[in-house]
Amino acid sequence: MPIASQLGSQLGRQLGRQLVSRFRWLHRIVPGLMVSLLVVMLLQLNAWVPMERIATSALMRWRGSVGWDSRVVMISVDDKTLSQLGQFPISRDYYANLLQLLTQSDTSAVVFNLLLADIQSAGADTAESAAVDARLAQAMTDHGRVVIGQTWGLSGIAIEPLPILESAAIATGHLRVQIDPDGLTRRIELLVEDIPALGIAAVQVYSLEKELVSIPTALSEIQINWPGPISELTTLSLINVLNGQFSPSSLKDKIIVVGYGATSGRTHLRTPFDSRAPVPGGYLQAAVIDNLLGQRWLRSPSKNTVALALLIGGSLLGGLFYRREVGLQLMAGSAIALSWLLLCVVALRCSYLLPVATPLIAVGAVTIGAIILGRLQASALLQVRSAFLSTVSHEIRTPLNAIINLSEMLQETPLDHRQREFAETLYNSSQTLMVLINDILDFSKIESGRLLIEKYPVCLNETLERSLEMLAPRATRKGLELVHSIAPTTPAVILSDPVRLQQILLNLLSNAVKFTEAGEVSVRVEAIALIPPTPLFSHQRSTLKHWAYHWKNRRTSQQPTAPPPAPSRYEICFAISDTGIGIAPERMAQLFEPFCQGSVSTARKYGGTGLGLSISKRLSEYLGGNLWVKSSLGEGSTFYFTVQAELAANRQPMPSYLTGLSGTHLLLIDPNPTRRNYLDWQLQPLGISITPADSLSAALRLMRNTAFDGIILDEAVAVPAHQPSLYGPIASADSLTQRLATLHAAAGCNQLPIILLSALRSTASPPAEVTATLWKPIKQAALYQSLRFICPTDLPIPPPAAVGLVASEGDRRACLTILIAEDNRINQRVALRLLELLGYQADVACSGKAVLAALQRQRYDVILMDMRMPDTDGTTATRQIRQMDQHQNTWIIAMTASTTRQDRQRCFDAGMNDYLTKPIKREVLAQALQRCPAMQQKI
Repeated sequence: MPIASQLGSQLGRQLGRQLVSRFRWLHRIVPGLMVSLLVVMLLQLNAWVPMERIATSALMRWRGSVGWDSRVVMISVDDKTLSQLGQFPISRDYYANLLQLLTQSDTSAVVFNLLLADIQSAGADTAESAAVDARLAQAMTDHGRVVIGQTWGLSGIAIEPLPILESAAIATGHLRVQIDPDGLTRRIELLVEDIPALGIAAVQVYSLEKELVSIPTALSEIQINWPGPISELTTLSLINVLNGQFSPSSLKDKIIVVGYGATSGRTHLRTPFDSRAPVPGGYLQAAVIDNLLGQRWLRSPSKNTVALALLIGGSLLGGLFYRREVGLQLMAGSAIALSWLLLCVVALRCSYLLPVATPLIAVGAVTIGAIILGRLQASALLQVRSAFLSTVSHEIRTPLNAIINLSEMLQETPLDHRQREFAETLYNSSQTLMVLINDILDFSKIESGRLLIEKYPVCLNETLERSLEMLAPRATRKGLELVHSIAPTTPAVILSDPVRLQQILLNLLSNAVKFTEAGEVSVRVEAIALIPPTPLFSHQRSTLKHWAYHWKNRRTSQQPTAPPPAPSRYEICFAISDTGIGIAPERMAQLFEPFCQGSVSTARKYGGTGLGLSISKRLSEYLGGNLWVKSSLGEGSTFYFTVQAELAANRQPMPSYLTGLSGTHLLLIDPNPTRRNYLDWQLQPLGISITPADSLSAALRLMRNTAFDGIILDEAVAVPAHQPSLYGPIASADSLTQRLATLHAAAGCNQLPIILLSALRSTASPPAEVTATLWKPIKQAALYQSLRFICPTDLPIPPPAAVGLVASEGDRRACLTILIAEDNRINQRVALRLLELLGYQADVACSGKAVLAALQRQRYDVILMDMRMPDTDGTTATRQIRQMDQHQNTWIIAMTASTTRQDRQRCFDAGMNDYLTKPIKREVLAQALQRCPAMQQKI
């Protein structure tokens, strides 16, 4: 029995797998079937009728004119006729004269699209009217093929022609017109109370005398296929015909439609070809006659046929679009819609009217439904995506950890100028690559609410200089000035997220450089102390009005005021200004939306994804601030963003080797006011006074009365006077030498130190008169180094930069036992080298099992644990370590490329004590080791 049960279950599972594999395609068509079913339900409720009317009219215009049947002629009671014969209705005696002329011309049929009822003009003689009616009836009898019409009033009562005229006519047709809400007439009823339409009655009369014309009898109405504009139909004026201004032979065997054609006073229609100017109602019957003679009235499929086709087509289309890329879905949907339009045009030329709007709506709905379904499936797979992003981040950051750290270490070794340039380029490029990776991953983190904000000491000046340095080559190639200034009241070091802060700066600066062709891009930084401290995400003080007032009333030319006593928290505002194309006012509201740019033309010209500003705004909000913009089209933009941060404990001291410059007086010749403020604020703490001049002539006037210890000269000032722009081509070496000689002559000292501010594009060597050269944008460290050339000869030389901590701590570090758990050999070497530079030594384990084996042999104070290792990963190894009594207090630091908040929490849940993300920074690693309890005990 158990064997039989097992066999049965195996056969059941195998049969189930076969059924699932065979009918797996069914779930692919269900979404399209559901969307098509909704479209069909609305079709049954006539929801798409207005759209079909518009589409049909447009389709006829695209098809073009097919020409009116030459057997149809219109005789119009037009404005010319009424001007000579009087107001409408004119005397029926004229119609009798017309019939006599048409009888002589042997016309096939005469159709009166006029109501020949018992309606008399005011004051008309009854006896005279009866005589006219009798004469008209006789003329109708003589012709023998006259068709007249009747209609129904608003109350539903029939308005019939005069009995004498009705008995003389060969047939009577109804004149009831079906006008759609848009003013066009597209259908006409075949019968109304057993009376055919006037045009159908005319064709029936034509069939009696001439060729037999088929008339649809199975239909209740026919759809009119308008041949073309009414101007193409042969139309004669009634007064011209009565006056004999026509050729009798030209009307032989013709169907004559007599109707009202004046511009006012009667029913007017619109055709697809005459949609602007209404046309007389008589042309409707002419179109009916034309359609019947040419057998080209419009045939259309039934509503049930259309519904069935939509259900089948929507299901197949849904299966085609299932789990396809959005771009491919849109392209396929557009191609199918365009193909259907072309098919409809071809069918219309064959007198078949296919539905236009409904299938297009179905295609669009299925396409949008497939896209939405894909989005919902993506949301349902959020956990899978998070795991994927974590893996991608880990795999990319792992090699970048080696590239960034090794390139940084390489710069600390003895290198020649070219090798150092290569090493710096490698390091900067790897940092740029890291920024790009962060942009890709951060948008997903922000959308899922999983962005992690960290707090580290951030040097504002270095962060700003690093951001400007990355964009300096691009700005230089475009001839842009890239300047910055930091107000003296701004704290030098704050606690914030350095990566996110630099990310915002890079996004805004990159946009400013991208959209600026001439002028400058400037960054201004100011801070306001928040006393008492405000919550991290409070934006009450960071409103646009608050900072607009602050920027408007700030004092840039006076001595800075003393900062508030012991501020505990600051709100720092960054203003990035450019002289670029600006932003249109109507685009400002959508500027910070994802994938949105200033305009379509801007996106085509400058490119970009439209994510930068959206990410920057969200990041500024995460940092407790806000982001806004002021812009004028064609005049440039200024982006403001604020962050809230605490003051860091480790403030940067001023360089001691420049204390000998206190009391030095320098002349600054620079046309850029932002850079003048920056240099003034940077040199004031050193006791160096600055006298600014914005031109060479102003500087020469100052030098007549004041002696200076040195000169800081912007290269742009050396442009000859005939050059119109300060940001134009750099002056030639001869011109620069001449200006330097002029300055030395004015100072009366050929040895006066001159520091030249030069653009990166300058390739020629500076003249011998230049004491030092500073590359723009100016860095604080480079500025301090250049000031050494102005120092007295007895000024002490600054000590070389230390790597790691002070030498007295070397013995303590040697006593700290460290184990590196890392499976990547390159990262093993990087970690060992980082620890060596910090004065530590360590052992290496390449897997989780190797870590456990090493702990059996020796006790370690610190374990740098990678989370992803073969055999046993970092979290599993940590849990097993915490179960060992002798290793309960081992300090375990996660060292991983996984950066999500869940990964961080997983490390702490497993029992780890600290968390470091790759690429590992040397300073961050040193701080993490300092937090180790074993290190605290040794200290």
